Amino acid sequence: MYLSLLSETGDIAIEFSLLVAIIVVTVLLGIAAIVAFVFRIMIFFSYWVSNRTRSSGGYTGETAARKMLRELGYNDVDVQKCGFFRALIYGNHYNPKRKIIYLRASTFKGDNLTSVGLALQKVGLVIQDKKGGSVKSRWRLQQLGIFGPILFIPIVLVGVIVDAVMLVKTGGTFSGVGTLVAACIGIAFFIVSFVLTIYTMVVENRANKEALEILKNNDFLNAEEQAQVAKVFRTYMLSYITDFIISLLQIIRFILKIALAAMQSKKN
Repeated sequence: MYLSLLSETGDIAIEFSLLVAIIVVTVLLGIAAIVAFVFRIMIFFSYWVSNRTRSSGGYTGETAARKMLRELGYNDVDVQKCGFFRALIYGNHYNPKRKIIYLRASTFKGDNLTSVGLALQKVGLVIQDKKGGSVKSRWRLQQLGIFGPILFIPIVLVGVIVDAVMLVKTGGTFSGVGTLVAACIGIAFFIVSFVLTIYTMVVENRANKEALEILKNNDFLNAEEQAQVAKVFRTYMLSYITDFIISLLQIIRFILKIALAAMQSKKN
């Protein structure tokens, strides 16, 4: 009886510790979300300044990208304007499978600093792809990162329904197995998102460096304009770092929740 009481007391202490840990991680997630929001405002402001400044070289996003691709000898890579749904889902991006740089209409036609800078940043992705970088791996993960969360909600609902059916059939015994299995599948999606964030940070940072090197060695923008574009790139990288921290905290919180659910299931 003493051992049973001691075991029960230990389980309660573990559950309490897990609950406290979940609360702490949730608070940290809230702080990270606020910081991310601030960075989004900084990105918006940087964009606003860059969008109002015409490039001294007179290039648009399309003409700058095409000129650079031609000079690099990448004649197999095309530059196209995004359709509505592609722009909505991916934004400005490079598809390594199709060998196409897709630009939003405003970036494609725009002759401002943002348009030229972003277009050449996508050329930076092409350069990485030609060098055998992680662009293709990032692209594959991106598909899961976009569509994976859409599947997560129905998977969890299926787990809850399975548990509810088992609850009725067993006359009131709740195992929580279905929910736990669904939660494990859900955490796999979070892990994919986490890995994608890491890939994005590495790939985008290299593309930024390639773009700034291109700007330095060509006549697309003057020195002052290059500094403004570099500021936009730096703000974006800070945003990616925040996303990385948020993804990491989400994984930790999810694991803690699964551990807590497992403890409660074991007690039941």
